[in-house]
Amino acid sequence: MKARRANTIALLTAMLALVGSSALASPDLDDEDEAVSTAARGNAFQLNARERFAAERAWRSAGANQAQALIEYLRAPLCPVTSGEISTPGNGSCATNAGTVSLPECEGLAPLEPLWSRSRGTPTAPWSAWALVTPWSCPQDVLPAFSAEDFRRLPLTPAQVTIQPAAATVLINIPTITMATAAQQNLTTDLLGYAVEVQATATSYSWDYGDGSAPLVTTSPGRPYPDHDVHHSYGGPGAYAITLTTTWAGQYRLAGTTTWQDIDGTATTVTTTPPITAVERRSTLVAGACSSPGC
Repeated sequence: MKARRANTIALLTAMLALVGSSALASPDLDDEDEAVSTAARGNAFQLNARERFAAERAWRSAGANQAQALIEYLRAPLCPVTSGEISTPGNGSCATNAGTVSLPECEGLAPLEPLWSRSRGTPTAPWSAWALVTPWSCPQDVLPAFSAEDFRRLPLTPAQVTIQPAAATVLINIPTITMATAAQQNLTTDLLGYAVEVQATATSYSWDYGDGSAPLVTTSPGRPYPDHDVHHSYGGPGAYAITLTTTWAGQYRLAGTTTWQDIDGTATTVTTTPPITAVERRSTLVAGACSSPGC
């Protein structure tokens, strides 16, 4: 996850060098899921709210390179909650936003102060006036998407496999019952500096019984005898390892909040059992008690 964050910061730092004075001036940001527009206005790009947040973090991480930056950011109040002008001198005019400002309800989290930016054409040119980028917002609104790649990096615990009969030897042409135990998993990780909770739920199971037959794909984890619904009959003697591939769907949310968001993509785990031996048994009528091998 840290490698992805470093790559994201590097990419956004490169993007910021291209951003002009009109890139982040629009206060109309009600649609947080607005698609990214890469149509350039001169050398400016429109970024959605989540990308603006990531861009701000990239700028703050630039350190000594900020002296060469063509854009700067500032977090400060938009207007007092009661009517009035902006109290922070660098914020620019509040004329278009005068009046009462309603702070958003963020599920118990502190809302983010409005984000302001200013830009310049070259590192030696004067700065433009501060322009409003985003009004008051919630941390969960600007949380970057948790990608399928992120999901697959998490240490998901593979499902456990149970076989009936519970023995190292099974009979050919008799169903061997298989079951998976794949409990819902809850993990906590880091996404752009925020603690994120992830919930993984098993959605399907692919059973490879190791004898060359096509995998059996089910949505059921399997049930024990006599209600078994996932099973396989071996056609000939041999030693077979069973491999289960479990597919997981995920959701994530900012730690401490209640709203889950779906992860666009799935992750898989693989479980392989020790080999089991399939044997053939034949029935033979005898006159007395049988004591030979195979009875």
